[in-house]
Amino acid sequence: MQLQEKLRQQGVKHHLAAGIVLTGGAAQIEGLAACAQRVFHTQVRIGAPLNITGLTDYAQEPYYSTAVGLLHYGKESHLNGEAEVEKRVTASVGSWIKRLNSWLRKEF
Repeated sequence: MQLQEKLRQQGVKHHLAAGIVLTGGAAQIEGLAACAQRVFHTQVRIGAPLNITGLTDYAQEPYYSTAVGLLHYGKESHLNGEAEVEKRVTASVGSWIKRLNSWLRKEF
């Protein structure tokens, strides 16, 4: 598969050994988790935000998991002074998301 080969080339395929967590609104597409499980031959689940306070009923839905996760990541990075690392990770994640988006458009 093209995506598996790209992950292997980027040196990140081994990070999938523990499984894949799909997040955001698109993760709720019927059959997406099962499809990803067949493609990657690993455990796949839909993520939901954990350990949040405030508007918990509102923000604990799976379609908010990406935004909540990015907010937590940004807060932790800022508090730990990891701005330079954050720039590299953001660029890498953005590139990976574009490729995933392209793959999803082709497959569905």
